[in-house]
Amino acid sequence: MVQRAGDVIPEIVEVLKERRTGEEKPFEMPTRCPICGSAVVRLEDEVVQRCVGLSCPAKLKESIVHFASKRAMDIEGLGDKTVDQLVERGLVKDIGDLYGLTKDDVLKLDRLADKSASNLIAAIERSKQTTLPRFLYALGIRHVGEHVADVLAREYSDWHALQRAAYEELQSIHEIGPRIAQSIVAFFQDTGNQGVLEKLHRGGVRATPLQRPAVDQSLRGKTLVFTGEL
Repeated sequence: MVQRAGDVIPEIVEVLKERRTGEEKPFEMPTRCPICGSAVVRLEDEVVQRCVGLSCPAKLKESIVHFASKRAMDIEGLGDKTVDQLVERGLVKDIGDLYGLTKDDVLKLDRLADKSASNLIAAIERSKQTTLPRFLYALGIRHVGEHVADVLAREYSDWHALQRAAYEELQSIHEIGPRIAQSIVAFFQDTGNQGVLEKLHRGGVRATPLQRPAVDQSLRGKTLVFTGEL
């Protein structure tokens, strides 16, 4: 028996053991997503178990919409309705499939005329050349927003280097705490995600590393001591 405690919290009031038949089985949280088979991860200090799979059908549509958004890969014309059709017709099973689409594929969609189809394919083609922060943000890694993507791009020259990074190494980076580090490691260790990333690479997606500004080296090797009120 369950009742509402406070405003929203469900509270178990009583367990009706006499209603049991003996056929009950203890529930065990799956370690793999029942939809796509990717790893199921619960981050430190969080309750929710999450699938980390890039191509999981249960979250694919929103992943594509985020991937194509203006602050990510900026694929103009790839809105909700178009994404719905691409997924439902089996033309796109993960974000890597976007870069295998042809104009003929797009023309099969409802309410997309010749010009609109050409514009969408052109937008997908333009998105192949992007920056590393935009690319990392577009992947939708848990806890990796625009700022964290920029921080990571300043530490790693490409996503291959980030993929090889260990948990301890990531956590040593300023502004990357244990939760973010755990999320990044789980994402890049997933074999399904690795396949999608390789598909993106084969499709021609190239993420340009950040240009590091020249740093004044005049203080190198010196020891500075601050005293007094400062």
